[in-house]
Amino acid sequence: MSNKITNQTRRILKSSSGKVKAVTKTIKHESSEIEYDPEKKVKVISLGGLFEIGKNTWVFECGDDIMLVDAGLAFPTTSMIGVDIVLPKLNYIVENKDKIRAMIVTHGHEDHIGGIVPILREINIPIIYAPGLAYALVQNKLREANILNQKLVWTKARDKVKVGKYFSVQYVRNNHSIADSFCLIIDTPAGRIVHSGDFKFDHSPIENQYFDIRSIAKAGDEGVDLLISDSTNAERAGYTPSEKAVIPKIKELIFNAQKKLLITTFASQVSRVKLVLQLALQANKKVSIFGRSMINLANISKELGYISIPDNFIVKQEEINKIPPEDLVILTTGSQGEQFAALSRIARGEHKYVKIQPGDQVIVSASPIPGNEKSVNGLVNNLFARGADVIYGKDHIIHVSGHASQEEQKMLINLCRPNNFMPCHGEYRMLLKHGETGVKCGVDPEKIFVLDNGDILEMQDGKCQVLDRVDAGILLIDNDNVGRLDDDIILERRMILSDGFILIIVNINAYGQFCVTPEIETKGILLPYGFDEHSFRKGLIKLCNSAQKSLEETLKGEPVKHIEDYSVKLQTLISHNLYSFLDNSARRYPLVEVMVLNNSGAVQASVAGL
Repeated sequence: MSNKITNQTRRILKSSSGKVKAVTKTIKHESSEIEYDPEKKVKVISLGGLFEIGKNTWVFECGDDIMLVDAGLAFPTTSMIGVDIVLPKLNYIVENKDKIRAMIVTHGHEDHIGGIVPILREINIPIIYAPGLAYALVQNKLREANILNQKLVWTKARDKVKVGKYFSVQYVRNNHSIADSFCLIIDTPAGRIVHSGDFKFDHSPIENQYFDIRSIAKAGDEGVDLLISDSTNAERAGYTPSEKAVIPKIKELIFNAQKKLLITTFASQVSRVKLVLQLALQANKKVSIFGRSMINLANISKELGYISIPDNFIVKQEEINKIPPEDLVILTTGSQGEQFAALSRIARGEHKYVKIQPGDQVIVSASPIPGNEKSVNGLVNNLFARGADVIYGKDHIIHVSGHASQEEQKMLINLCRPNNFMPCHGEYRMLLKHGETGVKCGVDPEKIFVLDNGDILEMQDGKCQVLDRVDAGILLIDNDNVGRLDDDIILERRMILSDGFILIIVNINAYGQFCVTPEIETKGILLPYGFDEHSFRKGLIKLCNSAQKSLEETLKGEPVKHIEDYSVKLQTLISHNLYSFLDNSARRYPLVEVMVLNNSGAVQASVAGL
């Protein structure tokens, strides 16, 4: 069975590739610690990270063993009112929780580890393997969530871990925008899988932590049945620059700053944070760190030895006004324009300790995550409006991506020479473009799988096919400590944000008559043309009276026998009359709540329009 997306993609790949000879290899798997069994089947399922950026969560299943790889979150879109984080649906994991043997973490970015705590609140994971920095970050998350008994194991480059009976995983160091980032070589009874994780090839990394090309090449020589590879920069030709490319410009800005200098980047970009600290130290300037995640990351990095700085070099936030502006560098969160991040509050003039003065400089050493462009633009506009000189965008070499461009993606494909190829970590156009790159490198278009979250890719005897689907989707979290949001709540929030809110309270007696004049409360309502507030309220009361009179006539002077049913009818009729009026007069559709108090004192309420 093959899904429509993969079939459509293959038609595109075949039409655009010309005549490309596919490469088929003999699979040896000489170093595998798992016995090869042509009868065994392995399911590969992505619950998040396909057709999107974020919430990367993978399920690898064989027999009674399930191995999870990463558990990430995504940032909410602007339409997700009041949502803090977005997680993948966990139904399949919860339904098969007794099969779960371990989780493998590739690196410490939030879109790969931000969902670990929510998953642990649903199920038990016997053991979590994580490399250095990711280990420390996950450990900190567990501590904050008061999850104290979780078994967490620190893994290092070339470590091999056995998961259940059917999985063996080797950690292979790669390059990315965070320290301790790894590819995975996964051996199974059905064949060998290479999962790239997030990667690029940086041939001159700042920390001299080079991509372990040798281990990947060895796996390719022995045979890779399936390559799952990062597609984020699949549309970019050439190579992603080295992290060292940002040094000259950032050094120039730090050394030449005549007033306060604020620098924002991803908190997890340890090498960038370390670079800023080192350059500020060389320039004989002081640094103050703003933002909880930035402070936590700096402390963790210092404990692990990634960052080494003098004790008196960091200035407390409340003491920055004691430092001459030209001698101060502020390192802050907020590169994505997050509403409550430190830089966003500074840009709005709401921060307790930092006020932008004309001539201050702000370096945005990050690119917008897809979907965050509007927020970042708003942040930059606010900073400019306060007189700051903002340095941002591609014209200034102050940021480089942590993801491979096309030539590096070709390099990984050619090192692995996979029989089957699955692009991952990207929106559809990125996955498609990566598929085209695979064809150029000799992968048979019939063996390229562009799938959506929830699709099941089954591998047996080194061959892959698409099966059915599992339940996949999103969970919207309004503060991790509060709970999940469903679609109805989000719709209500959108209606209030867009068109306001109307509350109508009516009180009826045993004969269905109003005991008092209906009470009207409105919030955020744009009045229809020709109405002032008094006439608008008067009109709403008239609509309520009309609905009540029409129902009262059906009673023919008798008491109401079923007050609950009558209340629901009255609610529905009032709501219908109100929406008809608003539709005709204003083309507005606010959230409407009608509350009926009956003669027994009971309250019946409904939210109309959903």
